[in-house]
Amino acid sequence: MKKMLLVAVAVTLSLMLVGSAFAAPKAAYGSAGCGLGSIIFQDQPGIVQIFAATTNGTSGNQTFGITTGTSNCPAGVLSAKNETLNQFLAANLDNLAKDIAMGNGETLEAFAELLQIPAENRAGFNEKLQSNFVRIFTSQTVELASVVDNVITVSSN
Repeated sequence: MKKMLLVAVAVTLSLMLVGSAFAAPKAAYGSAGCGLGSIIFQDQPGIVQIFAATTNGTSGNQTFGITTGTSNCPAGVLSAKNETLNQFLAANLDNLAKDIAMGNGETLEAFAELLQIPAENRAGFNEKLQSNFVRIFTSQTVELASVVDNVITVSSN
């Protein structure tokens, strides 16, 4: 039994080494992903990535970085349309808050379209946002980027 276990470990390690030779180019961050942790701990190997992941998780900035293409995160789907989204929110934040509170409305429909939510998923998306209103609009003075970040967090759960 011990010999089989040793053989299995040896084969696994061999495959990992061979696989790493053909891996994609190394990212600018370690296995914890992009975010504040990747800036502080960079791509140091091993247990350091646990600290990087903890930093990303506790500071809540990884989703924001992915959304905006900051904090060592590559530009995502939203970052390409980030300026349009920011302009939309700046002009419609109060109406969006009202529509999310009601669970429907023109502003919410336009917002879902900017986020590229498929039409067949919008009812569920709207319902999820409505039931998590206080997690999206966390204060009277919530920032635009925080609203987008909170929407992404809520809708991905």
